Amino acid sequence: MKKRFLAFVLAGCLLFGLTACGNGDGQKETATKETTAEEKTTDEATTEAEYKKVDIKAASKVNQMSKPEKGETIAIVKVKDYGEMKFKFFQQDSPLAVENFVTLAFNDYYDGIIFHRVINDFMIQGGDPTGTGEGGQSMWGKEFANETSDTLLPLRGALCMANAGRDTNGSQFFIVQNKEVTTDTYGGKTATEKQKKMFEQYGGFPYLMDDYTVFGQLYDGFDVLDAIAETKTDSNDAPLEDVVIENITITEAE
Repeated sequence: MKKRFLAFVLAGCLLFGLTACGNGDGQKETATKETTAEEKTTDEATTEAEYKKVDIKAASKVNQMSKPEKGETIAIVKVKDYGEMKFKFFQQDSPLAVENFVTLAFNDYYDGIIFHRVINDFMIQGGDPTGTGEGGQSMWGKEFANETSDTLLPLRGALCMANAGRDTNGSQFFIVQNKEVTTDTYGGKTATEKQKKMFEQYGGFPYLMDDYTVFGQLYDGFDVLDAIAETKTDSNDAPLEDVVIENITITEAE
């Protein structure tokens, strides 16, 4: 399985006031792991038919930072020793990613999985059953395409698909945590005036625009997100003490 990374490289190393790119000593890797034929066969062994389906109820209109509507499908992510984070989804714009995450969560796929990569003032990443960043598969047993738009942005609290390059989505996801948007967080990416105002108001990481599917948004539990982001990590950004997803409840907003 390809290793899922969030790239930090443009034409060279880009500093975000955290660490440099590269590897070792807290530096960020940008290489990917080759997928062998044997790994791919194993990875695609699980099929859609093995999962119970969920009737996903979408909002009447897409508004990233609004509260969910009554009856809308939401997810409550319970993290051991930290608390709960509540997310709404963007079924209209990201139907594949939403169906994949909701179906996997409903079938207990994420229960007991750790957040294997945590970078304060950037994001927290999980969704790999192996806890290494090299595993996981979609509900279809194969990678699926990116779903990006100009209106859904990697704002603070955005729930996004992690990938090893465009259209290589599986089960891994990340939650944007950065509070303060600076010139460095754009990393050379351009944004419209409307997008800039959104980032200024809510925080986020503009450099992630267009490369990762935004399919959900945290609306309750930002304190939990920040507490996880502040956990101590090793040189590979792995928490020194496991941050475990106890369970994810798929339900309807009240």
